[in-house]
This record gives sequence, structure tokens and C-alpha cells, in this order.
Amino acid sequence: MNETELQQIAFECDDLYISTGIDREHHLLYKGTLTCRAVLYNPSNMEIEGDVEVISPVKVTPVALSNNLVGEWSYTSYISVSPQGYSTVEFWRNTGEINVYDLETELYGAIFTVELHYRINGKEFIGIGSGTITQNSVQAAISSTVFIGGCVAATVGLVVSSPVLQTIGVISFVVGLYQRVG
Repeated sequence: MNETELQQIAFECDDLYISTGIDREHHLLYKGTLTCRAVLYNPSNMEIEGDVEVISPVKVTPVALSNNLVGEWSYTSYISVSPQGYSTVEFWRNTGEINVYDLETELYGAIFTVELHYRINGKEFIGIGSGTITQNSVQAAISSTVFIGGCVAATVGLVVSSPVLQTIGVISFVVGLYQRVG
């Protein structure tokens, strides 16, 4: 390093928060935004400016998460870093509508990793970060209820408040058992 080029000093990803919504046909939707950021340091005595460019492919695991990402990566397209200063480049990409099966069997609670290659002023950087795929406890209970019990359980699960999450588990089990047997 000749002390005149940017240095990546950190790369991190936020936990991927899956939110629950309802579409026009009253189906539950599960979506989120995968966000990572690189922290860059300018060791020189001059301001460094430049365009940011993501280099493909970006590796994301688990595969079920990678398959649910839509569109291209968005990112901070231009940076200006003062002498001995820091700058952050943010990268993000949305998920499509994640189905409840993938959410419950492969994604919820899983650790994801991102390996992202990017370039600034001809210099290439590699960022590797990770996080956990999560929902709040009410949304996780609703997802589990839908996965176990089906449509009727989802309706029951939506009216139960967060202090009685154990009740949701019992209700979803009973409704699921009822739907399987009769």
C-alpha cells in the first residue's frame, strides 16, 4: 500500500429482517432488503473521489436466499473521502416474495453470507459479511401458524397478540391436526 489509495477497513451486513404484509388477494407476503456496507479510509493528504462499481457475480448463501433476490444490486454510486477521512459505501438488494415453506424450512434463523466485489477508481475490493435472517416474534409465529395450520390458522394467528405467543403454537397445532384429520 503506497498510502495514497483508499483502504477498506470494514465490511458488514445488517441482519436481514423479513417483514410480513398482505397482498390485494389477502395472501401473506414475506419480503426484506439485504443491506451491507463497506467502510473506507483515505490515508493520503488529498481528497479521493470516485465512482463505485459492483463486479459480478456477488455470492450469497444460503441458496434459498440467493434465489429470492430480485433485480440488480443498488449501491452508493459516488464517494468523496477527505484526507485521513472515512466514507461508507452502502449496497442493498431486495428479496422477492419469499414463500412460507422456504422461510420456515431454510431461511428463518439462518446465517447468510455475502461476498461482494466492487471497484473504485480501478482498485478492486472484496467485502465479506454475514448476518441472521429474522422476523419479529409475532411475524414468526404467524408464519409458523400458516406453515403448520393453513389458511384458518393464519386468521386465528392474526388476532392473537404477542403476550400469548405460546397460545398461537397450540392453536396452530390443533388447527393443523384438524385440517389433516378431518
